[in-house]
Amino acid sequence: MSRWSWSATLLAISTTLLFSEYSSALSYNPIAVPIAVKTPYLNTWFTGGRGSAGQMGRNWEVSGGNGGITAWQGFARVDNTTYSFMGGASAAGAWIGNAATPRSLEVTASQTVYTFSCGGIDIEARFLNPIEPQDLTRTSLPFSYLAVTATPNDGRTHNVQIYADVSGEWLSDSTTDNMTWSTQTTEKIVYHRAQLTTRVPYGVSDNRIRDGQLFYGMLLDTGVTYQTASDTVLRLGFQSGGRLNGTADTNPRAIGDNWPCLALSRDFGDISSTAGPVVFGIGLTRDQAVSYTTRSGQKQDRSLYYRSVFTSDADALSFFLTDFTNSLASANGFDNKLSAAASQISGTYSDLAIMAARQTFANMELTVSTGSDGKLNTTDTLAFLGLKGVNNMEEIYASAPFWIYANPALLRAMLLPIIDYHHRSSDKPYVTDDIGDVYPVATGPSSSALRPKALESTGNMLIVTAALIRVTGDMSLFSDNADLYKTWADYLKDNALYPGQQQTTDGETIGFPTNDTNLALKAIIALKAYADILTSMGKDAKAYENAARDYAAKWQELAKASNAFGVSYGDSSTYSICYNLFVDKWLKTGLPEKYGMPLSSETTTTSPHWMVWAAALVPDVQTRDAILSKVQYYLQNGADSLPWPSTYSSTMGNRTSTGGSNRPDIGGVYALLVKDLASVQSGGSPHASSAFRMFIPSSLVFSLFALVVLALRGV
Repeated sequence: MSRWSWSATLLAISTTLLFSEYSSALSYNPIAVPIAVKTPYLNTWFTGGRGSAGQMGRNWEVSGGNGGITAWQGFARVDNTTYSFMGGASAAGAWIGNAATPRSLEVTASQTVYTFSCGGIDIEARFLNPIEPQDLTRTSLPFSYLAVTATPNDGRTHNVQIYADVSGEWLSDSTTDNMTWSTQTTEKIVYHRAQLTTRVPYGVSDNRIRDGQLFYGMLLDTGVTYQTASDTVLRLGFQSGGRLNGTADTNPRAIGDNWPCLALSRDFGDISSTAGPVVFGIGLTRDQAVSYTTRSGQKQDRSLYYRSVFTSDADALSFFLTDFTNSLASANGFDNKLSAAASQISGTYSDLAIMAARQTFANMELTVSTGSDGKLNTTDTLAFLGLKGVNNMEEIYASAPFWIYANPALLRAMLLPIIDYHHRSSDKPYVTDDIGDVYPVATGPSSSALRPKALESTGNMLIVTAALIRVTGDMSLFSDNADLYKTWADYLKDNALYPGQQQTTDGETIGFPTNDTNLALKAIIALKAYADILTSMGKDAKAYENAARDYAAKWQELAKASNAFGVSYGDSSTYSICYNLFVDKWLKTGLPEKYGMPLSSETTTTSPHWMVWAAALVPDVQTRDAILSKVQYYLQNGADSLPWPSTYSSTMGNRTSTGGSNRPDIGGVYALLVKDLASVQSGGSPHASSAFRMFIPSSLVFSLFALVVLALRGV
């Protein structure tokens, strides 16, 4: 039996009104705006002007991985006057072109749409990063769109040209690195390709891959011109003549040595109504995507899934460019469906779900192995999650609500590599923290995993597995690996109630209390989830069921701290936001700071996804929305102009030293969307989850409610 039965059904969504106004957009401008956010390494954001459209024509875009520049310069030339609508191009100390005047910014789950006025023309720049969770080929394509339209705003005819170039900074932020490039045309497209002169397979420097190939292209059409040259030659030449001359710079050199750039342009000619879109495609491909060690100990160089469909990256880019209309239709469908569902909870919550989508989705890559026949094997499909190590269990756990919402099969594919590792390395009775130190090398646990968060990771594995069973009815992951799951459940049974000195991911920021209340809660819920799975399969679960219920009763007494829960047992002077209670409510197992409420009274650090988990627990809508508004406030006003971090100060709004940014755990904000998801989403037996019952008394949920009120008031 294949390890995963795939269904690559295309989303069937009407293409009508593809460029219509959105009901699915953010209600505010975020501090960091996603531009080309599709993979861990094709991950560019705009942060100039703290998210306002006003500064985009005077600031460079940056990498979500480390904040280094990924220069993308865009011009609109209107009646011989040049306007900069993105990028910070200058020459001889002066700006090139006038700054385009901002009109609007709309951000949806998969699109960012800027509108600018350039004299008598309004320019719409649409950055589309397709989220296609049901279409595995499109999911794995490492490309992103920029579509530009031009519309007269004064009823007159205007002469218009559009231009955009990229630099080698998309390959590395070390400007002394040497690069090479070339330009190719086919029957359908023109594209530039660039790479570092010295490519290092799986080499990563400061969250930037050193083995990537940059692709930049567009469909061949009337008025299309292209050129490679130094930045000022290209930009001043376009400003002067409105076109590119088709020549190639044949002098490979360092990224910052006269800044070699790859440019494309389109001449719309004289227009009296909307022209375009002209569609640019940008991508960062890798010959070898993930280094992996299989269950049998064999080393693999795994490829991204799309390569099983296309003969070359150029063919994939050609498909991508010709597929724009379909991609836009699907994107609108995904965006509108998400917004409609999230808005039923609240408008503020819809904002959070929208901002979490691309950041979470782009951190996952779908891979296939090469079979003995030399062909890519789509029956061996594994998903890998970066960038904090590889398939970090806490990040999988935190982001699980997003994957359950988008496509549970992707979540299952993330667990398989971890299970593979434990089949070949069975010396420990608990789940490893991760299977790699630096993404994309997944050959064994990281150095930090050698000091394991054993109870945390084991609880994570059982809870995520239970969630998968609950929404799909598919028991195969559990039944195919029953011995492993029993070993892990026995570990929980022996250690859940008294964690002792065990560490947690939260503890990296807030410290490691003895007998961590929230950690014990997670482990107890995970143990009950295991018992419920056994019961639903008709197996004897009495020992695990009884242990979980006994531990839950004892935990209530041990964790009490006035009207809340202490950080650790017996500590009545502190409180902890026991967000892991959300899992009990989700699985039905039966068991005032400016930027948010802290994780405990012992710290000012907060976590946006855990705050939303806490919000999913409280029965009072007003309190729930107060929590959500704190998270939204950070997105709009936080101190760091970078993508959403995992943790930040609830008082100052700056990310913590261990909080990072642009991580997938932010997908945890989807907790409210999946909390009441039907037990079986598709195709499974409705009885598969019938044993999941509440065992944490409702009184504890109301205790958390009281705690949250106190935290929001700053008590």
